[in-house]
Amino acid sequence: MSEQPPYPRPAYAWYCLGVICFAYLFGFMDRIIVGLLTPAIQADIGLSDSQMGLIQGIAFALFYTLFGLPIGRATDRHSRKWLLTAGTTLWSLMTAGAGLVRSFGGLFAMRAGVGVGEATLNPCATSLISDAFRPESRPKAFGIYTMSTALGTGITYLGGGLVIGFIGGPGGGNRFDMPLLGEIPAWQAVFILIGLAGLVPALLMALTVREPQRRDLARGGRQAGWPEIRAFLRQNRTTLLCHHFGVACNVLAVYGWVNWLPALFVRLHHWTIPQFSIWYGIFGGSAGIISAIASGYVTNWMKRRGHSDGAMRTVLIGGIGLTLCTGLAPLLPTPWLVLAGYCLAGLFANFAPSQALAAVAEITPNQLRGFVTSIYVLVIGIAGAGLGPWIMGLVTDKVFGDPLKIHYSIALVTIVMGLLGIGLVSYGLKAYRESLARAGWQQSQLS
Repeated sequence: MSEQPPYPRPAYAWYCLGVICFAYLFGFMDRIIVGLLTPAIQADIGLSDSQMGLIQGIAFALFYTLFGLPIGRATDRHSRKWLLTAGTTLWSLMTAGAGLVRSFGGLFAMRAGVGVGEATLNPCATSLISDAFRPESRPKAFGIYTMSTALGTGITYLGGGLVIGFIGGPGGGNRFDMPLLGEIPAWQAVFILIGLAGLVPALLMALTVREPQRRDLARGGRQAGWPEIRAFLRQNRTTLLCHHFGVACNVLAVYGWVNWLPALFVRLHHWTIPQFSIWYGIFGGSAGIISAIASGYVTNWMKRRGHSDGAMRTVLIGGIGLTLCTGLAPLLPTPWLVLAGYCLAGLFANFAPSQALAAVAEITPNQLRGFVTSIYVLVIGIAGAGLGPWIMGLVTDKVFGDPLKIHYSIALVTIVMGLLGIGLVSYGLKAYRESLARAGWQQSQLS
């Protein structure tokens, strides 16, 4: 067995993680800002809930997933630093571009571009983090990485609410004098400002992050071909199916209610967008940050107690807590109780996303991590990020037939998908332990 290359200095590894998280923060802001701006967009250009669901979900997720597999293969073969730099640049420019269009087709196209850029994120990040941190530190590192989604949510809602309140009035529908463009609706100005700001982490990635040496290489360090990929997928099919689709059910519910919560508070409780954004940004964002950080500690605690499948058990705990809280929260009678319910749910929201990535890294050799992660991204992108907002909008339109019953749509979809996800992850625990045992054997055969 050849000697593994030395790990980067801890301080530098955490710095690199910080830059990746900075990029992810803007990426997640770009994903969910549409939900915050939905009432203003609908008031300005008259799109339906179903159309907005397509823009929030399918437009992003379809291209996010279509480009995921080739980008995953590229991640295993080429510089992850430059792939992620290019992706960050693209999704930021496309977000800014959404502020230059005023039609369903134009918004759909810009959101598709955001999806192409963000397809680089999870495959590159999973591979980079795995090579920068020792195995015992990876659960915490992935927890910090996923914390970017919570921080992005908090900043989007808190900052977006303040910006809309400042430049757009209570409904976010006033006009803003933008340099070079003249007066444009406030929602367009928000897209432009957030998109341009996202170029900062792209610049930091390009100038300050070095491509790390690859480690945990199986089969003599050779690049994996299609025969190796097919063999790995076949050998671990039960683990991967339960893992990917179990987490996807969880993510479907989360993306759905994150995108439709602003509309729920506006329609049912008569809050303004800035009012909702500020309160949810403070408390919901804080809960999500706690969840992401705690997830790594929960996984390590379970491993110290002899549970080798600690990462998947943490995913399961998150799914149970999230389903219980978010199934009840939208049905509560007052806006403050609804807000409290979703903040409580936020304490579990990042258990599954963060430790799902840690679980993939644990069972997958380096030469396959990008591609296997991209399959995971494909599943959660289509089933989760893509279908979640659209299904909730569709259920509101077609099942309940009343925009004021959006809370029933959110509760129904959340409970059904949450229970399905819990069942899949529970069933997959045994298979995951078997995959871990095989991964340990593979690592002992490194040459």
